Amino acid sequence: MRGVPSSLRGISIPQRLFIASVLAYGLIFALLFEYGRPGLGLGQGFYVPVILAAAATSARAGALAGALALFLYEFAIRGGVIVLGDFTNADALTRLASYVAAGLVAGYLAGRGRRMLAQSLFVLEDLVELAHGRLDEPGDTGRGSVGESTR
Repeated sequence: MRGVPSSLRGISIPQRLFIASVLAYGLIFALLFEYGRPGLGLGQGFYVPVILAAAATSARAGALAGALALFLYEFAIRGGVIVLGDFTNADALTRLASYVAAGLVAGYLAGRGRRMLAQSLFVLEDLVELAHGRLDEPGDTGRGSVGESTR
């Protein structure tokens, strides 16, 4: 594969997505911890790792990734000190709902896409068998089989 470093060649695409998600979580968390304050908008960056994690795994894991994003957001905004009451205000609940919803939807769509791809491979296999069966039966279409000369 061209353009892929040799160190990543043995890693599958879902694993790469998950690694990118972990790195993005770390980057957004570091930015929030250093420069974050409510209203600045850096917390919106957590949508990227949530969607990457969901695309690499499933809807359920995407929802957990959303919950992790909220925890990291609150931890960074509060300067490393967090209590249970921080999660009960309207801002945190809104953020939780949106992060979890993004993870659920992205994970569901990614899983559905993987299932559709698997089903299409079965259909493709059936079509190939059907094509070979039709080509092997001389006289079925009046054209003869492949390799047979027509008169």
